[in-house]
Amino acid sequence: MARRITLTYPRVLLCCFFCGTAAGTIMANCLGRELLGQLAGSGLTELRGRTADAATGQRSRFLGYVARRRLSELGLAVLAGMTPLSSAAFAAAAFCGGFVSGLLIAVLTLEKGLGGLPVFFLAVLPQWICYLPVWMILAAGAEDGLTGIRARSWVILAVLSAAGIFLEAAVNPIFLRF
Repeated sequence: MARRITLTYPRVLLCCFFCGTAAGTIMANCLGRELLGQLAGSGLTELRGRTADAATGQRSRFLGYVARRRLSELGLAVLAGMTPLSSAAFAAAAFCGGFVSGLLIAVLTLEKGLGGLPVFFLAVLPQWICYLPVWMILAAGAEDGLTGIRARSWVILAVLSAAGIFLEAAVNPIFLRF
């Protein structure tokens, strides 16, 4: 007897992420080499600029920028989680996150060769150790409109978000000095 695979919400999110990663990689391969070179140059320039801002004594300004950006994203995720279409919104966010990841990996690999993979992981891994659990908690709570998230979960979300902001603003620039 054949086993049936049920399509649960976590599997939908995972499928959306991997489909987005494949789409981002395909998009990067379909773009012209010249356009990808421009994307790679601007992406690495932006990463170097973030590192330079943090290294030249503008750490408080950079920390404020990162905090505003990530807290606004967290606020949008919370608001999206309260809507009737929260499951679809988080599925779309998973697809977009995968798309950007696939595109970034392809662009960095074009620019740096196989050295692009370590650059990608150094660019995203420190802060995403904290941001991924935040996203997973919100995505899991989005199934029922965030009504099932308890008070201690909100505290965990706040602590993980603050830690991710710190890692992105303080630790990540140290890793990206190359």
